[in-house]
Amino acid sequence: VRENLPVTFLENDQELNAASLKDVQLLIILRDGMNWPDGYDKPAVKWMTDAQQQAIWDFVHNGGGFVPLHNAQGIYPPDGPYYKLLGGDYGGHPKPYVFTVRIENKNHPVTAGVEDFEIFDEQHTVKYFLDREHLLLRSIARDNLAAPAGWWREMGKGRLVYLAPGHTPEALGHPMMQRLLRNAMRWCLRVE
Repeated sequence: VRENLPVTFLENDQELNAASLKDVQLLIILRDGMNWPDGYDKPAVKWMTDAQQQAIWDFVHNGGGFVPLHNAQGIYPPDGPYYKLLGGDYGGHPKPYVFTVRIENKNHPVTAGVEDFEIFDEQHTVKYFLDREHLLLRSIARDNLAAPAGWWREMGKGRLVYLAPGHTPEALGHPMMQRLLRNAMRWCLRVE
């Protein structure tokens, strides 16, 4: 709303496909790869199909912007195009607590106007596969547990920004996180 961008929400994960991405400029995913169709006491199933992975890959490579948030890098089919696109993998997390988000690259448009901040959230200990140049954020717990917490990349004609914070409303609503989100969307959309 603040950026005056029209938004479409998909509640049914099967509606995420090449056709639904055809007229979209920016994709944001804030969910992991699991569904529990038979209840939480039964085994979970992974919802993202090979065709959906390929649709997201093609979307970004053809010029789309992609902002995966928090657990959007977790529990998806391994070694598929979705993981290759992300540049990182789920590494787990402790229970939510207060930790610091430290800005690692203060010269990137995504971190413009953002200062180090503390949030109450799940600290994802993601596995990061890209080089140091792409790292934007690091999370650091009070016991010094540290992990990459955000990065950028350009692939094909498109752009991607991953941001790890985002499990709690407090984390998503934090002014610095709000600025990161706006900056990430604007950078992915190439809005100056």
